[in-house]
Amino acid sequence: MLLEAVKSLYEYHAEATERVLRTADALSVEQFTQTVVSGQPAIRDTFVHTCSAQRVHLSWWDGSMSGEESFRQQFPAEDYPDIRAVRQMWKETLSDTRTFIDTLTDDADMERVYTRKIFDGSARKRPLWQMMLHVFNHGTQHRSEVALMLTALGHSPGDLDLL
Repeated sequence: MLLEAVKSLYEYHAEATERVLRTADALSVEQFTQTVVSGQPAIRDTFVHTCSAQRVHLSWWDGSMSGEESFRQQFPAEDYPDIRAVRQMWKETLSDTRTFIDTLTDDADMERVYTRKIFDGSARKRPLWQMMLHVFNHGTQHRSEVALMLTALGHSPGDLDLL
């Protein structure tokens, strides 16, 4: 049941993010990269941040990197100059996420515990389900911030609720 719920949430995450990206297609490069809300990063920077957080976790979960290596990855927003580049990053992230999710077979996989050392040398242990929900929730938070910025620019993505 837990695995099926996580799969459903990640499909919603993909659909809602695509809707927001489609809305952002209407922006000029200047609008995409400018500060829209004082104190908040640009729409581009927010998309890159959200996507990079998912990539960081995914490279740890799928075993391609240790937790320590994964969290040292850098994804400078400047490397993604326009919506096309951000869309490509998201496309790759989504594909890799779906490939990983397809390897999960039951709720026992969701209970798998990952351990990594953090900055002070202590170990942080988390079950996969908790981290996957964290990344999903992180995406929801930042997607809503982008939706607010798009709306301020006259391009509301509309209703983004799960149901």
